[in-house]
Amino acid sequence: MQFPNPASMNFFRVPLQYFARLTLLFPLFLLLANSSAYGQAGLTAEQIESLNEAMPRADSFSEKTGEPPVYRAYADAEVGGEPELLGYLFETPDYPPEEIGYSAPIEVLVGIDLEGTLTGIKVLFYRESYKSIRGDFLNTEQFPFQFKGMSVSDGFRVGRDVNGVSRATITSWATTRGIRNAAREVAQAYLADSSFVANRNTSATAMALLQEQSWEEMIENGLVENFTVLEGDLTELDLTLAFMGHEMLGELLVGEDDYSRADREASNRVPDGQMLLVGIDGNSSRPFRQERLAVMQGEEVFPVERRRFVYVGSADNGKIQDKVRFAGALVLNENVDITQPFTVLYDSGIEANSYADFPQVEYQVPPIALALAQGTAVPPEFLPPSQYDLDDYGDYEDEELERALLKKGWLGNKRALSLFSAVFWLLCSTFFTYRQILTWRSDVYVWKHTIQLDPTDWRSMDQLVEYYVKHGRTNEASVYFDRIEWHSPTVGLK
Repeated sequence: MQFPNPASMNFFRVPLQYFARLTLLFPLFLLLANSSAYGQAGLTAEQIESLNEAMPRADSFSEKTGEPPVYRAYADAEVGGEPELLGYLFETPDYPPEEIGYSAPIEVLVGIDLEGTLTGIKVLFYRESYKSIRGDFLNTEQFPFQFKGMSVSDGFRVGRDVNGVSRATITSWATTRGIRNAAREVAQAYLADSSFVANRNTSATAMALLQEQSWEEMIENGLVENFTVLEGDLTELDLTLAFMGHEMLGELLVGEDDYSRADREASNRVPDGQMLLVGIDGNSSRPFRQERLAVMQGEEVFPVERRRFVYVGSADNGKIQDKVRFAGALVLNENVDITQPFTVLYDSGIEANSYADFPQVEYQVPPIALALAQGTAVPPEFLPPSQYDLDDYGDYEDEELERALLKKGWLGNKRALSLFSAVFWLLCSTFFTYRQILTWRSDVYVWKHTIQLDPTDWRSMDQLVEYYVKHGRTNEASVYFDRIEWHSPTVGLK
């Protein structure tokens, strides 16, 4: 197929069958463009190398797209097949707020498979003064290799789930927390069928119930317990307890920043146990001392060692705001069964003959908070009435059936839908292209069709007349002489 030289072309005199021939190529171009979505178009060699580090199994990657933005990783397909989606990769700066290291935010590329398991990470950029001493310590030491195989549901706590870089605690914590938060956002957006999303939805139900409760309602429901320690001089130390063994619960009670700091400190000090918030208030003449606390369950007594108590904050945020002067948290011994009641004691210094003589309060983690901590469903008796009554039950079943079909049946198969859409579009495009080719099968038919659509198009009439004259068909040409003269821009209405 030969095309005229564009430099010598008069646009209005180009034989329009060339456009018809180009139209035939358009469906092929569409298929090629669609297949490039699975390739590496637009990615630099450096980007591809980094992506391969974070997801070694992948053969190709897409450009970064979507909301939130991700790269898609594919395994090569068999001949004639469609590439297999292996998972997603994302860069933590795309998921604000960024976690700040010792000096600046830390940018990390993370891979996650379709089950919500991390396939690897690559630290892209960080600015830390410590690099001048130890070099690229985040990438060259063992720190990044720990994340491969972690589930997005894991706690990502430095000192427990992840070993931090020695003498770089803040940097390790910021990196880990940034990976965790971004990975969970990606899972929520792209891994709808994962266990993490199911648990997250369960957690959201529990949190919605707790968020509606006032501080007084939390006291009434047993999440918050108060007890008073009477000192020898009759001054009082008022202590407030609240279970915060889940990050969402902790953030609700004391605010995100205070909980994050306390959780980080607790993870650095002890490898196990969940936190119990301790609010301090009153007019006691003696300062609060954490070593005077103890936890008792059954016959066992667990003294609160210094390493098991961390400072939380001055009670400026969360539900505890303005309820106490300041707050700390004790990390419960791993042998304490949170599903059973336990007793918190405080030694006031007054002589006592047994533990029963110490000021104390019995604490039972309430059902909603317990479900949140254990990742289980909230007991039905604590849920609000269902929005469906008996009259609506039939519709509800139909909706459930439809959702099941969409999830497990052919309609839910995104790959099949994509293939069907592509084939359907191709058939439609071919049909309309064929129809247009019937019109564009020669210059004469194109000009006649154009004049039929616009009887004032003197340019098409002029080209048609020129063709007729050149081929000795003067009688047919004469029909258009007057019309060309009338509609020409130099005469008549134009």
